[in-house]
Amino acid sequence: MKVKINEVHSVFAWTWQIPSISDEKVTNDKLNDNDENEDVCGICRASYNGTCPSCKFPGDQCPLVIGVCHHNFHDHCIYRWLDTPTSKGLCPMCRQRFQLQKGLAINDAHIQKFVEIVSRRREEMIEEGVAEDFVDFDEPIRQNTDNAIDRSQVDTVLDEDFLLR
Repeated sequence: MKVKINEVHSVFAWTWQIPSISDEKVTNDKLNDNDENEDVCGICRASYNGTCPSCKFPGDQCPLVIGVCHHNFHDHCIYRWLDTPTSKGLCPMCRQRFQLQKGLAINDAHIQKFVEIVSRRREEMIEEGVAEDFVDFDEPIRQNTDNAIDRSQVDTVLDEDFLLR
Protein backbone atom coordinates (compact mmCIF):
# COMPACT_ATOMS: atom_id res chain seq x y z
CA MET A 1 0.00 0.00 0.00
CA LYS A 2 1.36 3.40 -1.02
CA VAL A 3 0.44 6.66 0.64
CA LYS A 4 0.70 9.92 -1.22
CA ILE A 5 0.72 13.10 0.85
CA ASN A 6 -0.82 16.01 -1.03
CA GLU A 7 -0.73 18.72 1.64
CA VAL A 8 0.44 19.22 5.18
CA HIS A 9 -1.26 21.64 7.56
CA SER A 10 0.73 22.32 10.69
CA VAL A 11 -0.97 23.21 13.94
CA PHE A 12 0.90 24.91 16.76
CA ALA A 13 0.03 25.91 20.28
CA TRP A 14 1.80 28.30 22.61
CA THR A 15 1.47 29.33 26.22
CA TRP A 16 3.05 31.97 28.44
CA GLN A 17 5.69 30.42 30.68
CA ILE A 18 5.14 32.33 33.90
CA PRO A 19 7.33 31.62 36.92
CA SER A 20 4.82 30.97 39.69
CA ILE A 21 7.09 31.50 42.69
CA SER A 22 10.58 32.85 42.25
CA ASP A 23 13.40 32.00 44.63
CA GLU A 24 11.54 28.93 45.92
CA LYS A 25 11.61 25.39 44.68
CA VAL A 26 8.10 24.08 44.19
CA THR A 27 7.18 20.49 43.60
CA ASN A 28 5.16 19.50 40.54
CA ASP A 29 2.16 18.75 42.77
CA LYS A 30 2.08 22.35 44.02
CA LEU A 31 2.50 23.73 40.50
CA ASN A 32 -0.41 21.67 39.23
CA ASP A 33 -2.61 22.85 42.12
CA ASN A 34 -1.87 26.51 41.35
CA ASP A 35 -2.18 26.25 37.57
CA GLU A 36 -5.96 26.42 37.62
CA ASN A 37 -6.05 29.66 39.63
CA GLU A 38 -3.17 31.40 37.88
CA ASP A 39 -4.29 30.89 34.28
CA VAL A 40 -6.48 33.99 34.22
CA CYS A 41 -5.83 37.71 34.57
CA GLY A 42 -6.96 38.95 37.97
CA ILE A 43 -8.66 41.99 36.44
CA CYS A 44 -10.46 40.87 33.27
CA ARG A 45 -10.64 37.15 34.23
CA ALA A 46 -9.60 36.19 30.68
CA SER A 47 -6.99 33.53 30.09
CA TYR A 48 -3.37 34.68 29.80
CA ASN A 49 -3.16 32.67 26.59
CA GLY A 50 -6.17 34.52 25.24
CA THR A 51 -6.60 38.26 24.99
CA CYS A 52 -7.75 41.03 27.25
CA PRO A 53 -11.03 42.77 26.29
CA SER A 54 -9.17 45.52 24.40
CA CYS A 55 -7.18 43.20 22.09
CA LYS A 56 -8.09 41.08 19.08
CA PHE A 57 -5.16 38.65 18.94
CA PRO A 58 -3.17 36.94 21.70
CA GLY A 59 0.60 37.01 21.90
CA ASP A 60 2.99 39.92 21.69
CA GLN A 61 0.16 42.39 21.05
CA CYS A 62 -1.37 41.44 24.42
CA PRO A 63 1.63 40.77 26.69
CA LEU A 64 1.74 40.01 30.37
CA VAL A 65 3.42 41.88 33.19
CA ILE A 66 4.54 40.29 36.42
CA GLY A 67 4.37 42.23 39.66
CA VAL A 68 6.72 42.08 42.61
CA CYS A 69 3.80 40.60 44.55
CA HIS A 70 3.80 37.69 42.03
CA HIS A 71 0.44 38.65 40.54
CA ASN A 72 0.30 38.62 36.74
CA PHE A 73 -1.92 40.73 34.51
CA HIS A 74 -2.38 41.64 30.86
CA ASP A 75 -0.49 44.91 30.46
CA HIS A 76 -3.59 46.72 29.17
CA CYS A 77 -5.62 45.59 32.19
CA ILE A 78 -3.12 46.69 34.86
CA TYR A 79 -2.44 50.03 33.15
CA ARG A 80 -6.17 50.71 32.94
CA TRP A 81 -6.48 49.74 36.62
CA LEU A 82 -3.58 51.95 37.74
CA ASP A 83 -5.07 54.85 35.78
CA THR A 84 -8.30 54.79 37.83
CA PRO A 85 -8.67 57.06 40.88
CA THR A 86 -9.62 54.18 43.18
CA SER A 87 -6.51 52.09 42.51
CA LYS A 88 -4.14 54.37 44.48
CA GLY A 89 -1.23 52.58 42.79
CA LEU A 90 -2.03 49.28 44.51
CA CYS A 91 -2.29 45.73 43.16
CA PRO A 92 -5.96 44.81 42.65
CA MET A 93 -5.40 41.34 44.12
CA CYS A 94 -3.41 41.91 47.32
CA ARG A 95 -3.62 45.72 47.71
CA GLN A 96 0.16 46.03 48.05
CA ARG A 97 2.02 48.72 46.14
CA PHE A 98 2.17 47.46 42.54
CA GLN A 99 5.60 47.39 40.91
CA LEU A 100 6.94 45.43 38.00
CA GLN A 101 9.20 42.57 39.06
CA LYS A 102 12.84 43.31 38.38
CA GLY A 103 15.05 41.06 36.31
CA LEU A 104 12.46 39.61 33.93
CA ALA A 105 12.82 40.43 30.25
CA ILE A 106 9.04 40.23 29.84
CA ASN A 107 8.73 43.35 32.05
CA ASP A 108 11.60 45.37 30.55
CA ALA A 109 9.54 46.71 27.64
CA HIS A 110 6.84 48.00 30.01
CA ILE A 111 8.87 49.87 32.62
CA GLN A 112 8.85 53.27 30.89
CA LYS A 113 5.10 53.11 30.22
CA PHE A 114 4.54 52.06 33.82
CA VAL A 115 6.52 55.06 35.11
CA GLU A 116 4.60 57.44 32.83
CA ILE A 117 1.18 56.18 33.96
CA VAL A 118 2.05 56.33 37.65
CA SER A 119 3.59 59.80 37.33
CA ARG A 120 0.61 61.14 35.37
CA ARG A 121 -1.86 59.68 37.86
CA ARG A 122 0.06 61.15 40.78
CA GLU A 123 0.08 64.62 39.16
CA GLU A 124 -3.69 64.40 38.64
CA MET A 125 -4.18 63.48 42.29
CA ILE A 126 -1.98 66.40 43.42
CA GLU A 127 -4.17 68.76 41.37
CA GLU A 128 -7.29 67.24 42.96
CA GLY A 129 -5.75 67.61 46.43
CA VAL A 130 -5.89 63.92 47.30
CA ALA A 131 -2.25 63.01 46.70
CA GLU A 132 -1.84 61.76 50.28
CA ASP A 133 -4.08 58.80 49.37
CA PHE A 134 -1.75 57.79 46.55
CA VAL A 135 1.04 55.43 47.52
CA ASP A 136 4.38 57.20 47.14
CA PHE A 137 6.62 54.94 45.13
CA ASP A 138 8.49 57.22 42.76
CA GLU A 139 11.90 56.25 44.14
CA PRO A 140 11.43 52.45 43.81
CA ILE A 141 10.18 52.97 40.25
CA ARG A 142 13.29 54.97 39.38
CA GLN A 143 15.46 52.26 40.89
CA ASN A 144 13.51 49.64 38.93
CA THR A 145 13.97 51.65 35.72
CA ASP A 146 17.69 52.14 36.31
CA ASN A 147 18.20 48.41 36.85
CA ALA A 148 16.29 47.51 33.70
CA ILE A 149 18.32 49.88 31.53
CA ASP A 150 21.66 48.54 32.79
CA ARG A 151 22.39 45.98 30.07
CA SER A 152 25.87 45.10 31.30
CA GLN A 153 24.44 42.29 33.40
CA VAL A 154 24.60 38.74 32.12
CA ASP A 155 21.33 37.27 30.87
CA THR A 156 20.29 33.83 32.05
CA VAL A 157 17.64 31.81 30.22
CA LEU A 158 14.72 30.82 32.43
CA ASP A 159 12.08 28.43 31.04
CA GLU A 160 13.25 29.16 27.48
CA ASP A 161 10.86 32.14 27.20
CA PHE A 162 12.18 34.40 29.95
CA LEU A 163 15.53 36.04 30.39
CA LEU A 164 16.64 36.53 33.96
CA ARG A 165 18.97 39.47 34.52
